[in-house]
Amino acid sequence: MRILCVDDDPVILELLSEVLRVIGLTNVDYCLSVEEAIKKIDAVEVPYDCFLFDIQMPSRDGIELVSLVRANPEYIKSPILMITAMSDKAYIDRAFAAGATDYITKPFELGEVHARLRLIETLVLERKQMDDRNPVPMIGRSLSAVAPADMDEMLALVDIDGFIQYLALENYLLKLPRVSLIGMYAVGVTVRNFERTFKGVSAYEYNCAVTDFAEAISESLKPRKFWGAHAGGEGFVFVLEDGGDFQSDEFEILLGDTLDSMELHRSDGSPLSLRPVVSEPISLQMKTLKNVVGSLSSALKNARLDKNDLLGLNPSDRGGRRRMQRF
Repeated sequence: MRILCVDDDPVILELLSEVLRVIGLTNVDYCLSVEEAIKKIDAVEVPYDCFLFDIQMPSRDGIELVSLVRANPEYIKSPILMITAMSDKAYIDRAFAAGATDYITKPFELGEVHARLRLIETLVLERKQMDDRNPVPMIGRSLSAVAPADMDEMLALVDIDGFIQYLALENYLLKLPRVSLIGMYAVGVTVRNFERTFKGVSAYEYNCAVTDFAEAISESLKPRKFWGAHAGGEGFVFVLEDGGDFQSDEFEILLGDTLDSMELHRSDGSPLSLRPVVSEPISLQMKTLKNVVGSLSSALKNARLDKNDLLGLNPSDRGGRRRMQRF
């Protein structure tokens, strides 16, 4: 795995070098500034697999560097770990909003660094194996019918307010202090009639539709503070920071109206109708770390169950049906 580490402190870079050497990762480049890192990224012949960036650096910080890296199509999905001594939630939020995958706090704990980089190494290997199974460039695959395996993939949605990668969302929740989980709720969203709607569509059409659906979620949630992610296929999840008053039935109608207003079409000009199903919110308060992450899966599972159970009902009919199911 090829890694680029960027930190303005030579002592930290030396320490990182030793930590990475101990765990067997030696294909590493080191930079002392954002400017130096940009030059190295632009000049490299073999792309990097993973990045480690310090957040606080003079002139241009690591968060700006994350944004610059994510703007390169080569690195849209590449893992980016932030290195920081800051535990302030505002810094962490900015880093994840820019596209960070995870962060490691100073001083380093060898076991934590080892575990996180081994997990990333596994993800990088799996991605390379997937690319080997699909040797046709994406620009060529985009015109052919989307494959079921491609639909299962969690898409990295960029430039959509509040949306980050699913792994990043899990990592973000795991790093929050327990007190920050008070008032936070997880919600799942699915696309009704997903299999029928996307049968035979091209990969390009599928990716566009997923992106449009995520944009509709983002617009419908504003001005609430939230984090969202694509969870593969028809599934989306989002976490509300203050969701005690969230009403699933009302939001489902609002989201449906937002999608209608977008007037979505297929590439042949025919209309594309995407109908949402929204789960009841799950409180993250008092959850263990394991259960916090599990709440994302549970919210998505509930949305999928609602999709199957409430198929054919109008959104306005769903509230009564849900209440009946509880008793």
